[in-house]
Amino acid sequence: MPRSTFALCRAGLAALLLGALSAHAAAPGAHGAAPGAMPYPNTDGFGMHFDSGEDWHRQCMRVAHLAPSRTYAATPTAEGQHTKATDLYYLKRDQTSTTAAKWSRVREQAQALGDDAVLMMLYANGYGVARDTDRAIYHACRLDAAKAEMEARVDYLASGSVASDRQPFDLCDHITSGRMGGVCAAIGEGRDDRTRRARLDRFAAKLPAAARQPFARLRKAADAFAQKSADEVDMTGSGGAGFAYRHTGRRDKEFMETLFKAAGGKLARASAAQLERLERELNAQYSAVLATPSENENHPGRIHYLTVTREDVRTTERAWLAYRDAWAAYLAAARMPTDLVSVQAELTRQRIAQLRKLSR
Repeated sequence: MPRSTFALCRAGLAALLLGALSAHAAAPGAHGAAPGAMPYPNTDGFGMHFDSGEDWHRQCMRVAHLAPSRTYAATPTAEGQHTKATDLYYLKRDQTSTTAAKWSRVREQAQALGDDAVLMMLYANGYGVARDTDRAIYHACRLDAAKAEMEARVDYLASGSVASDRQPFDLCDHITSGRMGGVCAAIGEGRDDRTRRARLDRFAAKLPAAARQPFARLRKAADAFAQKSADEVDMTGSGGAGFAYRHTGRRDKEFMETLFKAAGGKLARASAAQLERLERELNAQYSAVLATPSENENHPGRIHYLTVTREDVRTTERAWLAYRDAWAAYLAAARMPTDLVSVQAELTRQRIAQLRKLSR
């Protein structure tokens, strides 16, 4: 996966991963798919032999007749299409209550986009429709998944355990592959990000008028740093995307926690001398990371054995400096009970910890 993929946009990578889960399938029962179509069951992601006599396969073929009478919409070409139904599904699921009419809207959108993951969850959980395990199995069989994921999902649905389980059946319940780990990390961070943004919006609404623009600039700088910091994540292997999503989520969480502690006067106090010592430590750590030689002769600009390059670290550092500096105008306007030196000391400690992980 090119390193620029994640840096461009968190949602863009989510679209790429989620889109792969709901590929346009061939007619039920067809093992030889037409060009550009997937077989049913969708075994293209297996990468290994399977036996048509296996339980999961028999279950898939048992429900093949439940294919909708009309074909799904063609696979969307614009990035983000498949995430629309997924985002809407989790938005409604995370609400305190959702009406049947709203769940029907989710189903309509999922059907229009051919989002089998969402349709599987709707029928398995009975959201806006009568619970229909067989239809859930049908949509599970269309997903582009690792063999172990397909087996686990189908077997669990066929067992009838969904009705008695206290937790809703979820796409991410049976992940075994790094790629699916990335999909679920994107979903999880998207849900967490929605909660964080709602809390930050409520916080912003209570600020003095003079502090709102500086706070908006601070949030923008914090978000830019969080996204850019994903370039410091090693993308080796299929799990790289998941690590990157979790990494940006941690940066977002650090910002919010630092903000709320500063607002409540609960951030550890630091002196100018302490900040100076931390800055020297940061500079030493930064220099050590940049001085780490590459172990890949084809990529001399990389650090150690990682996919992270020295330029990735430099540009992330610049984004962090802009984020750190944005605190000054905000603190001055908001009249927080925490001084700038203490905030900068906390941010510097956080940055040191991030760079240490690169030099291990």
